[in-house]
Amino acid sequence: SDLLELSRIGRLINPPEEVDFTVITQEAMRLVEISLQEKNIKVSIQPNLPKVYVDKKRIVEVMQNLLENSAKFIGNPLIPQVEVGVKTDNDKNIFFVRDNGIGIAPQYHERIFGLFDKLSADTEGTGIGLALVKRIVETHGGTIWLESDIGKGATFYFTLPQKAT
Repeated sequence: SDLLELSRIGRLINPPEEVDFTVITQEAMRLVEISLQEKNIKVSIQPNLPKVYVDKKRIVEVMQNLLENSAKFIGNPLIPQVEVGVKTDNDKNIFFVRDNGIGIAPQYHERIFGLFDKLSADTEGTGIGLALVKRIVETHGGTIWLESDIGKGATFYFTLPQKAT
């Protein structure tokens, strides 16, 4: 269960390995394939994504949650799209998952990473997803944040270690 998973996450880490971020993204996409297909979402993955040094299973979970989230809140854009990519800032890779969904008002950006803090009672899910995502990213020494506004889609940015420290 998600809650058990969350309580375990601080401690239980599979040995980190160097893995191509494209592979992580593709694995996560396979896990949420049905949600993406139901909403006709086209996912574009930036070519040549870098390698990361991570607990692969956990980072697949991060991507699975973020893609699932995009699918859940895509709304009705003409062409539903999710983009996965990376931008570089001071030698640091910042990964992102960007959608053109309904967006999230700025006053809620901190709250959405809270445990059980769902912004709407009628949304499916446990409300644990993004808390889990944040915990996994932080356990890896990374940070995660959100840029979004109502009607403008959402972009989740996060950093991950690139090599063994």
